Amino acid sequence: MHPRRLLTKLFAPTLTALLPGTARAQQPRSGRGEAPAIPQAVPPMRADYRWRVMRNGSEIGSHSVTFSQRGAELIAISDVSIMPKVLGVVVYRFEHRYTEVTRSGGFVAVQSRQNRNGSIVEVSAEAAPGRVAIRGPEGALNLPANAAPLSWWEPQRFGGAVPIFGTTTGRLMDLRWSRLALPGGGVQWRCQGEVDATLAYDANGQWVAYSVIGDDGSTVSYTAS
Repeated sequence: MHPRRLLTKLFAPTLTALLPGTARAQQPRSGRGEAPAIPQAVPPMRADYRWRVMRNGSEIGSHSVTFSQRGAELIAISDVSIMPKVLGVVVYRFEHRYTEVTRSGGFVAVQSRQNRNGSIVEVSAEAAPGRVAIRGPEGALNLPANAAPLSWWEPQRFGGAVPIFGTTTGRLMDLRWSRLALPGGGVQWRCQGEVDATLAYDANGQWVAYSVIGDDGSTVSYTAS
């Protein structure tokens, strides 16, 4: 089998479980005659995440999550880039960028763009009265009003707390969760179903570990960079 075809077969099933990517949410414009905006509390800044993506002891890419503030909104930009090489030649390309907007911990909007070897999938979602409005590969969908994307840095959504949708499909996901307390006040979450992943968070809620098992049985893990 050709090396490029073999690497695509090996990596494609695993990379579907990696984190969602980048988007840009639109900010409402103020028009004349509108009541002055009521000042809202500015969310506390969060520490950025920068990971090296490892498979079988080799680095195959990177994943970063950066945070910024826009008034009362918190903007999280996630950027996954996977480009394994054979003899110095890139044999597979996976890029997933998305931006999520939250306000007071609640979901506001997300836009996602995934590039898998040149095949592009885009999904956008926005909180609306009584629903979350989705546009993705299956067209326009309406999800429950409390639905939120699968963002690994938001563990308060885990355990069935809210309906979770995928940022590469726009559909609600079938996930099962288990929680384990760790020494020192941290917690470990295990996610099974459409994604088989294990994550850990310290006592302050900071994301400190991640590994995921692909359909081919291989394990991809994160190491802080």
